[in-house]
Amino acid sequence: MIAAETIADAGYVAIEAANADEALSLLEERQDIDIIFSDIKMPGSIDGLGLAAAAGHRWPNKPIILTSGHLRRGDAELPASATFLQKPYPAALLLTELSRLDHP
Repeated sequence: MIAAETIADAGYVAIEAANADEALSLLEERQDIDIIFSDIKMPGSIDGLGLAAAAGHRWPNKPIILTSGHLRRGDAELPASATFLQKPYPAALLLTELSRLDHP
């Protein structure tokens, strides 16, 4: 929730999903989602890694940012195109990544 507030405060529109299944439904329904930001550990039938894999297959050009306080880069097989932010991260780092991905 803090990340969503940070994103919104920076002028982006943050669309929240309770789990990966809901996130995939939102991605299918809405054409205005430009970047996927997800925690790796999340409830539902798939976790953030599963969400990233499914989204990467369906929307290969949509940037993905994954975060975790439980895993580190290398602990899990991340999609090659995904950016990873280790928690805790400064809000400025998240905003820098969003800006970089939003304006390639």
